[in-house]
Amino acid sequence: CQTLADPAQIRDRSASLATPTVQAVERLFNQVLHATIEDARQRLPHLNASDAIDRQYFEDLDSIAGNEDYYSTAYYIFAWINSQLMAHQTPDKLLLEVLPGEKIAIRNFFGKVRPHLAKYLRLSRQDRLEFMSNITRWASESEDSLVTYYIEFPRTLQQQLPELQLMDYTKLAKALLEGVATGIWRTL
Repeated sequence: CQTLADPAQIRDRSASLATPTVQAVERLFNQVLHATIEDARQRLPHLNASDAIDRQYFEDLDSIAGNEDYYSTAYYIFAWINSQLMAHQTPDKLLLEVLPGEKIAIRNFFGKVRPHLAKYLRLSRQDRLEFMSNITRWASESEDSLVTYYIEFPRTLQQQLPELQLMDYTKLAKALLEGVATGIWRTL
């Protein structure tokens, strides 16, 4: 006689597997954001670059309490610092200075996150060979495209493993876009 598994037990088991993995991925992802932002913050005063990110963003970041709001803002600043790279434009002075260290931090992120995801996949009896192969490749990538893989990683992870819900790193960007759209509609 077979008994059916209780759906609540299945959800609890899935959550008990996912939670430590999500926490590890977020911690490692946030380390890259923090390292890049602190590097940029230290280099910015010495650059005299009018095209670099405004110091006000760093001051605003310092005033934020709350994990998701802080890291959403940090993600936005990170994306801003790397915006020329993403748009295939000539990098500004700040990006040229932070990029070498940033790439090392990103490669380390992919190298450190891989065992957590591999363990999760093994314990949850899932197989994502191409995804894991990409993470392995990204851990040794030296091209500038590595930054794009990092920026897109939360979305990529959500597409591959939807049960691993990271914090909403794009929260600030969405709010800004919504505010701009609202402002445009009000002026029409």
